[in-house]
Amino acid sequence: MMTKFALTAVLFFSLATITYGQNKVEKYCEVTSSNAFLSPKIVATISFGQENPQSTDTAASEIIKFIQSNKFESRVDILNYMSSKGWTLKSSCAYEDVTNGSSLGSIIVLYFGKIIENN
Repeated sequence: MMTKFALTAVLFFSLATITYGQNKVEKYCEVTSSNAFLSPKIVATISFGQENPQSTDTAASEIIKFIQSNKFESRVDILNYMSSKGWTLKSSCAYEDVTNGSSLGSIIVLYFGKIIENN
């Protein structure tokens, strides 16, 4: 009798854990950074893809406002900020910003991921 109860309890908790784990999904965002005009500082924009997280996700709204309203000393400041919010750098790439044959600096794109609850 005790064995059946223990087995049933283990099975129940295993299924509950599996079901709970299925509510998580990895989300991604793209931060594009470039040199500020006539300044050594860095400006950035952020994209969460086609979603508009500002309307539903207050944490994403906070990140968007912070990234787009600040000039950073370096791209490391962006990495540190995103890391402090739980995002992990997944990939990056760099492009040379050339207009009319003149180099305007580099554009660096940073791709971040974060596992969140799927609502």
